[in-house]
Amino acid sequence: MEGYTRDMDFRETGMPWVLPSPHIPNPEAAIYYPVSGILGELYSMSIGVGYTLPFKLFCAEWINAEQLSHRLNARNIPGLMFRPIHIKPFYSTGKGENIQGVEVYVTDKDAAPLALTQFYVMEELAEMYPDKKLFDIADQSRLDMFDKVCGSKEIRKRFTQNYKVADIESYWNKDVEPFRAASSKYHLYK
Repeated sequence: MEGYTRDMDFRETGMPWVLPSPHIPNPEAAIYYPVSGILGELYSMSIGVGYTLPFKLFCAEWINAEQLSHRLNARNIPGLMFRPIHIKPFYSTGKGENIQGVEVYVTDKDAAPLALTQFYVMEELAEMYPDKKLFDIADQSRLDMFDKVCGSKEIRKRFTQNYKVADIESYWNKDVEPFRAASSKYHLYK
């Protein structure tokens, strides 16, 4: 691919976007998919699928949008900002209901902990609403799929002990550098 480098965003290629999924309609949605896609497997809150902002939202009828937004922004998570949002999904989780929560803005995709973002949200929600912990209110049949997309039950097991990102962060990231080192020799583009 003439002119392509590994650090390019898809939009920089000048190529037309071809949907890899109906819920990933543009290159931006592909960046947001890791932000909420794992939590979305629980179907216990809207992540924007079924609305116009797939993978950019964390909403439910019991959330106070302004408080959640304030708390998440106060964490100063690198590369992320949050704003309150009120929506009425067209389909999927929350269909036809007036729900609220936060819209996520990735301001720096290289600095943002994309996949851990959903765990930061779950941590804040567990503190704000201890009777609404997402693993407790989710249909228990969905836990298996959550575990599959995490790669094991270990993430859920560690996280649900205290609902703290700190309890999973090192385990979540343990294979990142070894994988980068092992895979680098296969990179066709630098």
